[in-house]
Amino acid sequence: MQLEPPRPQRWSTDEVDPGRALAYWIDTVCDRFLELEIDTPLRERFSAQLEQAQLGAATLNVISADTQRIQRTRAKIAHSRYPAFFLLQLREGQMRLRQRQQEAFLRAGESVLIAGTEPYELECPEPTRALVLRLPEHWLERWIPHAEDLTVRVLAGAGWNAALNAALSSLEVRDIEHLALPGSVVAEQLATLLVLAAGREPQAPGPRLLQELLRTLRDRLHETNLSALVVAAQHNISKRSLHYAFARSGTTFNEQLMQLRLERAQQLLGNPQFAEVPISEIAAQCGFVDPSHFARRFRARFGQAPLEARRSRH
Repeated sequence: MQLEPPRPQRWSTDEVDPGRALAYWIDTVCDRFLELEIDTPLRERFSAQLEQAQLGAATLNVISADTQRIQRTRAKIAHSRYPAFFLLQLREGQMRLRQRQQEAFLRAGESVLIAGTEPYELECPEPTRALVLRLPEHWLERWIPHAEDLTVRVLAGAGWNAALNAALSSLEVRDIEHLALPGSVVAEQLATLLVLAAGREPQAPGPRLLQELLRTLRDRLHETNLSALVVAAQHNISKRSLHYAFARSGTTFNEQLMQLRLERAQQLLGNPQFAEVPISEIAAQCGFVDPSHFARRFRARFGQAPLEARRSRH
């Protein structure tokens, strides 16, 4: 049995006392849209509205709000269970987006893709109205395997950008139940237009980049939460470019990071100055959270346990 999609919904600060409007709006956005930090100079007279409807795997949101500043922080990201990208089309007002050490300025009629799994900041210096499509990450990667490469890039002008923006501008929550095609089909068509607007994949990065990335891994391998995304941001490249750089040499980011960590551990275990340092501390200094995991990896790489390696060196 196929379930019908939920009916469109609407939330507005008009439904509460003006003194509670901002708190109501923050609670509504965090509960129904995305966990964000929101502030405004209009604390006592803030006005906003959220309309929402399901569009296949995507969620259609139309948001109208007074001047506000929005932040997606790491703390908020940590509480999110379902990774997603957000295709935002500004319909009224102006907006400044900052993400991944990049900045984009949007005007009415222009669109931009935002990664919900990375911190970002939106500044709306005047009242705005925007359409925001929530696109689940696992769904979008069917069309765009590395969608993060499109983030913070204003989609405007002629060609496929114009086609995408025209399609987005025709969507309204109130009309969602009367579309000529099922919502899932419409969502897939929008994803296809986004691919066409994105254009061809960039060329693979040069060989010098790999050496710079390896240097960063050596410098930061003690960080237990070091990830490809973090390293890519440090070098101001996309995660896809980072993976290209390793793939060209027949390896991967994770393989190189693990190899460097184990080699560093072997060096420390053979250094007389670290002879009294516990094995667990050696593991921690090399980025391993679990000493038993470190021991298994070390034995698989060098054919002996960390303690045996230490004894054989001294």
